[in-house]
Amino acid sequence: MTFDSQISARVASNRKELVRELTGVVARTVLLIVVVVFLLSWLPDDPNVRAFGVITGLLIVTAMYIFFFLRQLQAVRKSQFPNIRAAEAMLSTGILLLAIFANIYVGISLADPAAFTEVLTPFSAMYFALTVLATVGFGDIAPNTVQARGVAMAQMVLNLVFIGVVVRVFASAAKRSLSNKKDAQKNAG
Repeated sequence: MTFDSQISARVASNRKELVRELTGVVARTVLLIVVVVFLLSWLPDDPNVRAFGVITGLLIVTAMYIFFFLRQLQAVRKSQFPNIRAAEAMLSTGILLLAIFANIYVGISLADPAAFTEVLTPFSAMYFALTVLATVGFGDIAPNTVQARGVAMAQMVLNLVFIGVVVRVFASAAKRSLSNKKDAQKNAG
């Protein structure tokens, strides 16, 4: 086997591994979105039972957030394509952060229907959480009470922390992983 054919074989192998990695990223992200939508829509319709459902959902999504954060950090460190896994990790933890706040907003809206400019459904709460994260603030849904405004402010602060800290953690993990791989290749070759 010539040197050129060895390089071609290595490139083809890396391409297959890259496609497999990207396929996994898409599949895991879609699965996460389906699970989050299911959990948010799972809330009971009975107002007396619904508060319990909101609290239960909040605990489940928070546990998922912590689990996913740690799992994704480990996956970034071990991945052959750490930058791709870091991007997936940021997206996944962002989705879960939105789900946590959407759950809180639904709970507030159920406890006090006047807390927002409209009674929030799980979908509209996720929409509102995303507009707060994106700092778009369309104005169609707005908090009216001190409690609702306080949670929206807390989300704004945590969004800044998310953007500053979480993104840096995953980016640093990817950078370290790439550096370790380069060092291992130097030592091996």
